[in-house]
Amino acid sequence: MFNKIWTKITGRSRAPRSSWIEDCTHPEVVKTMHESYSKTINKTMLSLLGVGLYSLLAVASSPDKSLIATNSSIQTPLVGTSISFQGFLIVSPFLLVILTVYLHILFGYWLQLEKKRKDMNEQSLKNGEPTIESVPAIFSFSERLPRFVTTFIFYWFVPLILCFMAYKAFALKGLILPMFYVTSVVTLSLVFLQINRCAKIKRFCYALLRILRVLLVGFMGSFPFVADSFRRPLNLQREDLHDAWLQGLDLTGADMRNANLKGADLRGTILRNAHLNEANFQGANLREADFTKADLSSANFREGKVMDPYLIKNAVNWERAYYSSELLSTLNLSPTHNEELDKLEKGIIKVEIGNYYRGGKIAYILQPGDKGYVDGKRHGLIAAEADLPGGDKYTWEAAKKACDDLNENGYSDWHLPSKEELNKLYLNRSAVGGFSDYDYWSSTEGSADYAWFQYFDNGIQIIYYKNYNLCVRAVRAF
Repeated sequence: MFNKIWTKITGRSRAPRSSWIEDCTHPEVVKTMHESYSKTINKTMLSLLGVGLYSLLAVASSPDKSLIATNSSIQTPLVGTSISFQGFLIVSPFLLVILTVYLHILFGYWLQLEKKRKDMNEQSLKNGEPTIESVPAIFSFSERLPRFVTTFIFYWFVPLILCFMAYKAFALKGLILPMFYVTSVVTLSLVFLQINRCAKIKRFCYALLRILRVLLVGFMGSFPFVADSFRRPLNLQREDLHDAWLQGLDLTGADMRNANLKGADLRGTILRNAHLNEANFQGANLREADFTKADLSSANFREGKVMDPYLIKNAVNWERAYYSSELLSTLNLSPTHNEELDKLEKGIIKVEIGNYYRGGKIAYILQPGDKGYVDGKRHGLIAAEADLPGGDKYTWEAAKKACDDLNENGYSDWHLPSKEELNKLYLNRSAVGGFSDYDYWSSTEGSADYAWFQYFDNGIQIIYYKNYNLCVRAVRAF
């Protein structure tokens, strides 16, 4: 089927080539047309180089902010009209494709005229008549360097520019498929055209070309199902996006560390897995913004206009961000949370076992291999500064309820330690302080009537009746 279509397209006596190819045999006509096409090809080639290099420099020099900022604009090549950067990523490939098609139509006709010129020159030499001289042009020289430059400009320059533009556009989900298909179709068309014009390559690659066609068509057909895996994260680090309109944008995985988003409209914006460390969200509208697994370390949410606290808790390190007094209460954080975080950032408070931090004493810091350990992050266990009042007067049920209901030093997320957590308290009991040598309940159950506790005089853990009265020390995670 492909061969029949190609035969129809390339047949000189059939449409469309019959409408634009004129058969000529007179030497003067051949000479005039040869000169005309050579000059036109030179001009078209220079225009293609100009548009391509301008597009390359424009895309390379434009930050990712240009992809989402509504006020970003850039001038189109040749026309000079200012359009948005997203519009430029559509218009520029369109101009490159038009110039490429025009160039190869002219070059195809020039190759026929060149063959006719050489045939007529051979006949003229036999008859002793003057020959038709070739117009000097880089694509007409036979030396290796000019041929290499010509091959690069004609067949590989535009695909490389389109690949670079596609990489830039792949940061936006809506541009992945259009840019992929434009780049793929142009690249494959030029590869096949180059092979078809080179008899030596065509002879050796004919069978391979058939296999390649099938594989490429299959890949292009399946690409929509894997397109998301080719998406690259936006790099918006330290960008000034104050008062920006970013409503509903998909910014999954974006690097927005230290970005200024003060007063920005982020309603419904998808910020999953985004790096939002030290980003400024003061005055931003964050209604229904998706923060799932986003890193909020040192992010500033003071004076946030509208936001959904329950969505904030889907983020990573949400407890290490700054909040307004209203949000601190809603998120069950200490009223002094922001001040404590400042001291931690400035090194006044050190995250070490035995130091006071976020409502209690640090009892354990997660190590590699521990459940919940994150490389480069400091998480662990905080113990209340003292046992629950009453000493060894708590049954297991009473101990669990008392820890769940505890609201101490501005924190209400306390719980009865598990068997493993209780052992961490025992091992670091001297640094944490305030423990007795009696027995402490853990939350780990053995059955409906039994639970584990630990002797704090020798560290032995035993399972026993839940109605037994023991001491209790509440803990919370950080």
